[in-house]
Amino acid sequence: MNEQTRYVMAIYELGIIIRDSMEYLLPPGKNGFDLKVYKSRKQMCAHLIDEKSPFQIFCNNNKAKAKDSDMTVGEKISSQVHEFYDDVYGEESRIVKIDHDAVVVETSLLLQLMDYCIGLHETISDICLGFQNSFEKAGTLEPDLKQLLLCDDPFYRSIAFRSIATVFVVKFAEYNTAVKSYVLAERKKNGVDPTKQPGFDPKVDPSCAFISNEMTRVVGFFNFLRTHNKSHDVIFEDSIKRMQDDFHYFDGSKKLAPGEKLQDAMKRFETIFVPIIPGYRDAWVRIFNKIFGELNTYEKEMLKKAEALKKEKAEEASKEEKKDTSKDEEK
Repeated sequence: MNEQTRYVMAIYELGIIIRDSMEYLLPPGKNGFDLKVYKSRKQMCAHLIDEKSPFQIFCNNNKAKAKDSDMTVGEKISSQVHEFYDDVYGEESRIVKIDHDAVVVETSLLLQLMDYCIGLHETISDICLGFQNSFEKAGTLEPDLKQLLLCDDPFYRSIAFRSIATVFVVKFAEYNTAVKSYVLAERKKNGVDPTKQPGFDPKVDPSCAFISNEMTRVVGFFNFLRTHNKSHDVIFEDSIKRMQDDFHYFDGSKKLAPGEKLQDAMKRFETIFVPIIPGYRDAWVRIFNKIFGELNTYEKEMLKKAEALKKEKAEEASKEEKKDTSKDEEK
């Protein structure tokens, strides 16, 4: 463990909080979301983005002009991360909040949460990889850090792809409900079944159009993740291709197997990445625990050295004080 790795790890841990916040994109379990876990993430995130944190120091030092903005790149990144914190973990959070000792998610803002998590995690990942490349050139890169970042990408993306599939299925169900409501209203209002009319398009209805646009955004998040994928694992790449292909079930361009129901295809689509997440998690946990253990040992050694230095200075000050006292007595 060296000081460079210690610095990067403090930024990397922020990416972990952002990644783990994707839990709130999924339906809560039987007992709901864990309140202690939420509070722990809140506390850790606040610590990792405070004004003296390596993340904030990095942002303060990144003074390049941001594209299409009056802010610097560092100011823009810092602003986006603090917005994420305010909306997910802040005292007046809009997306995830505590209500009567329960963690509650505002489901109408799921896409905003997805936007935060996917965009910001990619940013934090790029920052860490930038440091990795710099350390490698300088000859100070530790193999464990490189291995950690290598294992991080497929683990994070497998979780993100799963979250995207779940949200897309939810939005597709909402869209079908909205279409049925629109058709029923038109039948009652005009006595005509719009599905029988040429060029039937339910998106003329504002509610249907809104949800359709949300579904398009979710597909956009999928494409973003796929484009930035760094893993060349065959199973992982095959899962991405399957998910990309299975999106066509929802627009009707891919036919169901004989006797298969759409709900079966939806369930299969939603769980494409579920079987492979544990393997990527195990690989990530092994290297993370190793490097985190080394980090703890390193910081304890630093603390001991700091305390020894403090004690040494105190002893020197005491000796100087005794000398001055002796001189005064001689006078």
